[in-house]
Amino acid sequence: MKRTRILVLAGLLALITLSHYLVGGAQAGILHGLLGHLYILPIMVAAYWYGIKGGISVSIASSVLFSPHLFLHWRDPFLDIYNYVELFLFLFIGGVTGVLSQMERNQRLRYEEAISRLDESHRKLKEQTDVLFQTEEQLRRADRLSALGELSAGMAHEIRNPLGSIKGAVEIIKDDYAPDEAKYEFIQILLKETDRLNHIVQEFLGFARPKNPEFQFVDLNDSIDSVLTLTAQEARKAGVTVEKKLDPAVGKRSLDAGLLKQAFLNLVLNAIQAMPRGGVLTVESGLRNGAVEVKIADTGVGISEEDRKKLFSPFFTTKKNGTGLGLAITYRIIQNHRGTIDVASKRGKGATFTVTIPVS
Repeated sequence: MKRTRILVLAGLLALITLSHYLVGGAQAGILHGLLGHLYILPIMVAAYWYGIKGGISVSIASSVLFSPHLFLHWRDPFLDIYNYVELFLFLFIGGVTGVLSQMERNQRLRYEEAISRLDESHRKLKEQTDVLFQTEEQLRRADRLSALGELSAGMAHEIRNPLGSIKGAVEIIKDDYAPDEAKYEFIQILLKETDRLNHIVQEFLGFARPKNPEFQFVDLNDSIDSVLTLTAQEARKAGVTVEKKLDPAVGKRSLDAGLLKQAFLNLVLNAIQAMPRGGVLTVESGLRNGAVEVKIADTGVGISEEDRKKLFSPFFTTKKNGTGLGLAITYRIIQNHRGTIDVASKRGKGATFTVTIPVS
């Protein structure tokens, strides 16, 4: 670019000089004078492109190319004065135009720097605003969890006692009927539903009274292996292929293996249930930036953006018979390990849950 501009300026000077000298001397009259004025064009262009240095340099070059007219052909004193004035104008125009161009360039740079600083300030303000919104949402979530926790604990306690009595009474009645009798089937259904209710109550209690982590040095990969063994049968029934990519470098870390098993079990079961027609479940572990990272990805139905916003809220579920507490409990377990859990998903393209837990 710079070389092209220099060639353009040199070409203009050469063309003007050649035209000026070919026209002749004083007898050429007005045309000769006008051609001399054309030197102003490359002077102004150079000043615009290169500032004061460019304007002065080209004005000096123009003066040198014009100066032979001081000694050739001129016999009229008026024309001698005119030529000296012309040289002065070249230098004057080159200097003034160069100064103005340099001032405009400096002002433009100041504007660009100011805009850049404003953009940076806007970006930082946006980041701080996002952090404030996230903090506010976390506080609201904590308030909801606290209120729901107290409510759940009271409800679970009130339900659990009569539920135990109901189950005990049904088991006693069960002994009065043979397996081939019609009422025996209804008793089995009653026991099954009682167990399901008891499981829901257990979830309520687990949510309402979360267990504090008991940190011990354990191998996280062993916990993940244990979860995959527990869910292997369900994965086979659903036609799900499990791909395991566990990094041995994770090693033993200070964690609560029992709670993390519960968290990963919830995530793996959700992933399997998201692939009713089969698919691939990928479980990865590794170290990244001083933290253990576990990814659980499926190729299932995916999660809509609207559902992702409420995914870890208590009692939110998209399952027909779900309680909406599994992911809320998982979120709390990871949070109690000073970690984070994120989800990336698109409808019809599966979902990836990423658990990050800082380790020393």
